[in-house]
Amino acid sequence: MQAKVGDTVHPKYGEFTEWRIERIAHLDKYEQWDDPIDGKVVYDPKILWLSCPKYRKVLWFAYWIATSNTNGELEFGQRPPMLEENVFFNLLSNAIRQRFFSKGFLKKLKCEIDALC
Repeated sequence: MQAKVGDTVHPKYGEFTEWRIERIAHLDKYEQWDDPIDGKVVYDPKILWLSCPKYRKVLWFAYWIATSNTNGELEFGQRPPMLEENVFFNLLSNAIRQRFFSKGFLKKLKCEIDALC
């Protein structure tokens, strides 16, 4: 079962191991491909906004994956996610629309982008 807003998850960060999911940025549809080893692959990367008593907001980049080896059942990924640029852009856009980030952060990000354009 995939996590949803309001669930408690248990990644270790500092001394904390219990986090509440505040928001989830996701893709409109799963990434899918055929792999010569794993067969049909379904990949569902997400950005989760987590909170705990000490931290109001921590971002966790996570994913769920299904392969022929899992009989098509989505399982939580055990390594850092790998994201193509367009996938990362879509996740970031979804997170921005859900107001994951402060105006100050977005202004800094805009300045960095404007400096490159």
